[in-house]
Amino acid sequence: METIVEEKRETIVAAEADVVVAGGGPAGLAAAVAAARNGVDVLLVERYGHLGGMATGGLVICLVETDRYGYGICKEVIERLSDLKAATLNKAGGETPIWVEGASLGGEESWNFDPEALKFVADELVTESGADVLLRSLIVKSIVKEKGIQGIILEGKSGRQAILGKVVVDATGDGDVAASSGAPLNLDRHPWGINLEFRIGNVDVETAMQWRKENPEFYGKLMKNLEKDVGKISWGRTVNEGVVWGHGAHFYDVDGLNVQHLTRVEIESRKMIMASLKFFRNNLPGFKNAFLMDTASQTGVRETRRIIGEYTLTKEDALTGRRFDDTIVKGLFDIPYRCLVPKEIDGLLVAGRCISTTHEAQGVIRNIPPCLITGQAAGTAAALAAKKGVKPRKLDVHLLKEALTKQGIKI
Repeated sequence: METIVEEKRETIVAAEADVVVAGGGPAGLAAAVAAARNGVDVLLVERYGHLGGMATGGLVICLVETDRYGYGICKEVIERLSDLKAATLNKAGGETPIWVEGASLGGEESWNFDPEALKFVADELVTESGADVLLRSLIVKSIVKEKGIQGIILEGKSGRQAILGKVVVDATGDGDVAASSGAPLNLDRHPWGINLEFRIGNVDVETAMQWRKENPEFYGKLMKNLEKDVGKISWGRTVNEGVVWGHGAHFYDVDGLNVQHLTRVEIESRKMIMASLKFFRNNLPGFKNAFLMDTASQTGVRETRRIIGEYTLTKEDALTGRRFDDTIVKGLFDIPYRCLVPKEIDGLLVAGRCISTTHEAQGVIRNIPPCLITGQAAGTAAALAAKKGVKPRKLDVHLLKEALTKQGIKI
């Protein structure tokens, strides 16, 4: 490919912090709050104009597995949403958890929630913790010296800026900081592909749900016809009266790191969603006067990069409920601290869907609640490492577990 040589330039150091958190999705939100609560200076950097990531901008408006990860900051999020009357509980089915490829182990409890309320809750949690936030800032490069990360480079309306930190937490989802730093990585596409979420308003939800329940065969035929013309579209109840949550058709031949591919998904998905809305109005009781409320501002990318960490969680670990001495997240199985520590690069921790797992095991750690908890663990570890002046991989895991236990993390 043709290339150009950029001019040598100096970049202003705009800020320094003990802990820099890259990405303000569920993992980054929790990491920033946990680090600040542990008494260090924290700067959280986010590319969009709000926090919450896929839970807000991505319209993934269901907290799955809250019976397994409903502690720590995840519990706080649920409590605050509930206080705002912005969340409703879906009780666990009670069946034995089974492996679902690309997803959590089945049979879990979940909470539907209002994404706008979560934006508010996220702001509240971060500002109360004392962490600083920088929105509308795209991370473009890691600052690395002698295999140690020293900070990140940003681009935004304020121009190009450097942010320095003693420890950096990569919570970008795609492992952008880790990739730029030279940390070893794996790259895969999720078996469910990529799609765009949406919401439809002014729906008589009770009528629609009851009709679908009473006419399963006819409804199935209708949706098959829609799938032939448009793609596989589905919808369900939300916490908001008169509003349903829609799932756009999935694209499987696309790369979540390729902007041309992502552009195609966005444009084609919106065309499909508008066609689906017309179909719903004409064919489904309760949708006659419905309108498109919004489409997600963030594409539903489930998997791209995963770091190669000091330990790689496997499908067998999840299925056998394996326990570890350095556990920092406990559910049906443990997630060890070593999964957050990339090989070869010091000063860096990773949280969220890009921690060290196999491709098969990634599905059971990528949902919002486990991302909140890995974020809380990474933020706490980063704060302790910064305070003690040690590399995160050298941190005494017993001190980390003690600190997490005090925060209500079940280890």
